[in-house]
Amino acid sequence: DKKEALALVDKIDNTVGFKTIPIEEYPPRLKALPLPVVAKGSGPSRLSLSEPNPSNNNAATQIVFQCLDESEKAHVLVELLNSVISEPFFEDLRTKQQLGYIVSTGVKAIGNTRTLSFVVQSNVAPVSKLTDAAWKFLEGVRSTYLEPLNEGDIGVYVKGLVDAKTEPDKRLSIEVTRNWSEISSGRLQFNRLQAEAAAALNLSKDDLLQYWDDLFADNGRILIAEVVPKVGNASSKAPPTTTGYAEGNKKGSYLGNDGSLRLGIDDIEQYRRDREDYLAAS
Repeated sequence: DKKEALALVDKIDNTVGFKTIPIEEYPPRLKALPLPVVAKGSGPSRLSLSEPNPSNNNAATQIVFQCLDESEKAHVLVELLNSVISEPFFEDLRTKQQLGYIVSTGVKAIGNTRTLSFVVQSNVAPVSKLTDAAWKFLEGVRSTYLEPLNEGDIGVYVKGLVDAKTEPDKRLSIEVTRNWSEISSGRLQFNRLQAEAAAALNLSKDDLLQYWDDLFADNGRILIAEVVPKVGNASSKAPPTTTGYAEGNKKGSYLGNDGSLRLGIDDIEQYRRDREDYLAAS
C-alpha cells in the first residue's frame, strides 16, 4: 500500500544517502551534432566500415535523416511519416526484393531532436545493393506513398498516433520510465505526450508533404552508414579505413560523381570534432 511504499523509499534514501547536487555539477546533456546539409546536386555523407567480426557474413546499411526542429509539430510529423512508409519499406525491400531478413524504419529521440532511420541487413546482397535499393525507395516516397493520400487517410494515421500517446499507463514501471526519461534528458516536459497529441490533431497532408521535402529534397541532413563483411555472399571489397579526412585532406575525401563526403572508420573522431565546432559556432 501507499504507506508501505513511502516507508520503503525513506529506508532506501536514508541508507544510500542521496543528496541534491547543484546545477553546475549536472552532467552535460546529450545534444545532437548537426549533420552537414546535403547540397543541391550532391549526395549525403557516407561512412563505410569493415565488419570487425571476421565470421559475421552480414552486410548492413542505415540511412539516417536528422530532424533538428524541436517543436511538437515536427516531432509528430516525423512519427506520422514513419507510420506511413514503414510498412511499404518492409514490403518492398524484404518481401518483394528479398534483400535482407532485417528491414525496418524507426524514430529515435536525441535530446530534443529526432532521427528517422531506414535499416537493411542482409547475408545475401552486398552493401552497395542494399544502399541503392533503400535510396531508390526513398526517391519514390513522395510520388508513390505521400501524394496519393487524402485527408481521410491522414486522419486514420493521426488517430493511431493520438490513441497511442493518450493511452493511460497500464503499469507503474511504464510511468516511471517515461517520467525518468524527461528528467535524465533534461527536457522536463512531463506533459510531452499530451502536447504532441494536441499537435497531431492539426496536421494536414500539406504539412506531411512539406516536411518530407524539408528532410529529403530541400537541404536535408542525411547520413548513410554501411557495414561491409569480410566473408559470405554479401562480402565485397573492404572500404578504406580513411579517405584522408582525418589528416585534413577534406577535399580529397569527396569521392564519386555526386560530390558526397566519404568517410572511413579512422575519420570518425575528426568528423565528430568538426560537427562539435559547427554546433559551438552556430
